[in-house]
Amino acid sequence: MKILLNLGAELQACRKQLGLTQAELARLTGVRQESISRFERGRGNDFSLAKLLRLAQAVGYDLELVALKGNRPTLSEVLDEVRASANTGPDSR
Repeated sequence: MKILLNLGAELQACRKQLGLTQAELARLTGVRQESISRFERGRGNDFSLAKLLRLAQAVGYDLELVALKGNRPTLSEVLDEVRASANTGPDSR
C-alpha cells in the first residue's frame, strides 16, 4: 500500500520511463505542468482524485484505492501533517 506522498515519485518514474517531460504529460492529460511538478515532489496536497487518475492512466500506472477502517488517520489529517512538515528544513524557503 502506498501513501499519497510516495505516489508522486512513482508516477514520476513511470513518466520518465516513457520518455515524457512534465510538459508533454500536461498536454496529454490536461493537468497543468506546475501541478504535476508539485505532485511529483510530494507537495500536491490540492491534487484531486480526477487528476491523479488521468496521470496514472497516461503513464500506465495501475491505481487501486482502499478504504481504511479503524483508528487510522483520515486523508485530511495526513495532509495536515505533511503541510506542517513541509515548512521545515533547508528546502522550505
